[in-house]
Amino acid sequence: MAAKTTAATKNNLATRFFKDAGTGKSFKAGEPVDVDDGTLANYEAAGLVGSASDAQQPTGDAPGADA
Repeated sequence: MAAKTTAATKNNLATRFFKDAGTGKSFKAGEPVDVDDGTLANYEAAGLVGSASDAQQPTGDAPGADA
């Protein structure tokens, strides 16, 4: 059984908000994703996690944003 890779978790950030239908867990864009290695591989393949530069950043064009 693979252990959680908590040391690498900080490098694995959600690239956007998503909810895993199988587990019911949800993740916000830019937040660390702490899951087991197999689940992380699935999220990476789906483009749901990546490095900090991959995460969507809020822009001033968002509704309700003060520009």
